[in-house]
Amino acid sequence: MACQSLPRKALRVEQPLTEEEVKKALTVFNYAEKFKTSLIVASSLLELLGEIREEAELAGAERLLTAYFNALILEVNIAANASKVEGFREIATNLQKAIEHVKQHNPIVAQRLVSEAISMATTHGNWAAQKLKEKNLI
Repeated sequence: MACQSLPRKALRVEQPLTEEEVKKALTVFNYAEKFKTSLIVASSLLELLGEIREEAELAGAERLLTAYFNALILEVNIAANASKVEGFREIATNLQKAIEHVKQHNPIVAQRLVSEAISMATTHGNWAAQKLKEKNLI
């Protein structure tokens, strides 16, 4: 009688996270959560910007919002350098585009770009959270 071989199931063996990977996950998680909060604030500010009708008030609000976005871009670039997550740079790019739309009095498009940035931050945060859960750190 011939010996039949049973199909082998491919077993996926996860390698334990190294100390360096845990540090990266903690860094990414921390930054992603901070960015989500800041981006939600930015989205709320853009909603208010859309309601302003007086020209002088609008100009001042746009300048303040631009300053806020620029500060957030600096933070995001620091995070990209610290974490080596290039996806954070995409957030900075979206924020730069949002600034241009704010200056063109187009807060609706700026808000869409900020929403996309929130989604990007969430994606990176979810990756980091999953890694940290594997180590029972969160």
